[in-house]
Amino acid sequence: MNVEALSIPGYSGNNEDRFLINTAQQIFAVIDGVSSLVPFVTRTGQSGGVMAARIVHDHLAAVGKDADLPSVLLAANERLRDYMISEEIDLSQKEALWGAAAAVVKLDGTHLHYAQTGDCMIFAVYADDSIRVLTHLQVNHLEAAAMEKWEEGIRQGLSTRAELIESVRDILVHNRYQANTPGGYGVLNGEPLSGDFLEYGRINRIGLKAVLLLTDGLFWPAARGEGSIGWEKTVCPILEKGLQAYTDELVQLEKSDPECIAYPRFKPADDKTGVVICLPENEPATEPYGLPRL
Repeated sequence: MNVEALSIPGYSGNNEDRFLINTAQQIFAVIDGVSSLVPFVTRTGQSGGVMAARIVHDHLAAVGKDADLPSVLLAANERLRDYMISEEIDLSQKEALWGAAAAVVKLDGTHLHYAQTGDCMIFAVYADDSIRVLTHLQVNHLEAAAMEKWEEGIRQGLSTRAELIESVRDILVHNRYQANTPGGYGVLNGEPLSGDFLEYGRINRIGLKAVLLLTDGLFWPAARGEGSIGWEKTVCPILEKGLQAYTDELVQLEKSDPECIAYPRFKPADDKTGVVICLPENEPATEPYGLPRL
């Protein structure tokens, strides 16, 4: 097994992402922290997003190989809730909550187990180079309206990101209130309802050659007028060039379009975190595929 990982900050310089590589327990994760709409820093000067990502990461890092991933994320959500209470956060005010999106996988001899919430993604790649998207981009339907308005602003002559972000601010704020609601999206933010919006499952490892876990800052952006693009634009270059080389190219693209005009997006550069797991061919199974011994 070969694992490549990276995590770099976006335009703010404050990286609210984390990744986990636990080869002993075969558990891997990416986590994208989300700061509250209400300005907040801890006593140590950390943003809520940084703390949320750290809490989820540290909880995942402490579990064993027999861990049930959905239960682990729910327990991390409870720890996040407890920490916010200790920081005197008003949990009844959704705009005050910190949060974290997460994607986590666990490998055993015959299966890949996964769990996800928010806008982190997991991709399985097979020996025939086919790509299996294991997760759904839960915020996509909400962000589509803001992106449509963003592009309309460009057509009407808005030419700076400051103007464009102001034109969609009401939509972005509205979207944050849809966390853990029907028609909204899932996120770990201390709310008990977070568990209702977790996605999780298990696939067998037959023919599986690679697994990618990515935060949204690593998604290749669509050019203006291009519409939605397939995940192949992100997954294939990462596998062909490596995670670092792909990220370097993405950073250069973002630098060439600081006002987010040619490649419409809400941030000039988001935090970027990824874990790429390349599995050896013909790796022997360590347990039967769910069949009882006779």
